[in-house]
Amino acid sequence: MKHCKYSINTNALKKEMDPESIVALARELKLDGIEWGVRSIDTAAAEMKEMAARTEDAGLEVVNWLIGGKPWKKDEMKRRAELVVAAGGKSMRVDHPWVAWNFDESLHQKESFNQIFNLAKESIPFLVELSKATGLRFLFETHSGALLASTLTVKMLFEETSPEHVGVIYDPANTLVEGNLRPRSETEILGKYLAYVHAKNVGFFFDRIDSEMQVKRAIWVSRTVPPDAGMLDWMEVFFALKNAGYRGFISVEEFFSAKNLAPVKAGIEFLKECELRAPGTPCAPCTKFNE
Repeated sequence: MKHCKYSINTNALKKEMDPESIVALARELKLDGIEWGVRSIDTAAAEMKEMAARTEDAGLEVVNWLIGGKPWKKDEMKRRAELVVAAGGKSMRVDHPWVAWNFDESLHQKESFNQIFNLAKESIPFLVELSKATGLRFLFETHSGALLASTLTVKMLFEETSPEHVGVIYDPANTLVEGNLRPRSETEILGKYLAYVHAKNVGFFFDRIDSEMQVKRAIWVSRTVPPDAGMLDWMEVFFALKNAGYRGFISVEEFFSAKNLAPVKAGIEFLKECELRAPGTPCAPCTKFNE
C-alpha cells in the first residue's frame, strides 16, 4: 500500500540553520523532501539555488517554495515567480488577503469580508495566465485570520479555475482554530486542489480576564503544540486523507525550533503511526441522519 511522504517546513529553522544543516537534518530523519522558506527576497536567488542543489544532491524533493507575493500586485508576483522558475521549482505559496485574527483586528478592519474576497477573486485570472507562462502552480494555505480560513471559501475562490494552476496547502490545525469542518468534509471539498498537508497541532489556553468595555470576559488564545498534544485528532485527519485518495506530502511545521529539534522526530513517528492505523474508508453500520 502506498504511504504519504514526509517533509519539514524550514520557516522555524532558517534564521539559525543554514541549508547544509537543514538538509543533513532531513536525511537524519529519513524524510522525503523539504519545504523551503527563504530568508530575504533580496538574497533569494543565490539562496534558492543552493537550497535546490543541496536538496537534489541528497536525493530529496523540494516540496514547495514559501516565497510569498500578493496576487493582486502583479510586478511583485512576477519577480517571485521568476525566482522559483530559476531554482527549478514547480510551485510556490502566495499570500492571500488577511482578514482579522481576533476581535480587536476585526474591530479595526475597514474593508468587509466581501470586499477582501473580491480582491483575491479578481487576481485569479492573472495567476492563471502567470501559471501558463511559467509552469508554476500557485498555492494558498488554509489559515486562521485569513481569507481562506475555511475550505468552503477555497471552493468559492477557485470556482471554475483548474487545479493545474492553483491549489491549497491544507492545514487542519489552522482550520480547527477558524473555519472548522470535519477533516473528511474538508478534504472532500478540496478535492484536486489539495496540494499537500501541514502537520502540527493546536491547543486553547486561558489567557486573562479582560474588563474593557465594562464587561469582564474570559480571553482564550490558541497556541501551536506537537501533533500528539492538541485538540486535532490526527487519526481522523489520516482517515480523511485516505478516504480522499491522498498520498502526497505531510510537512511538519512550527512545533519545533533550531534549539529544540527533539519534537520533530517524535512528531513524525506519531504521524506515521496514525497514518498506518487510520481507517481508509467509512465503516458499517452507516449513519442514517438524512434518510
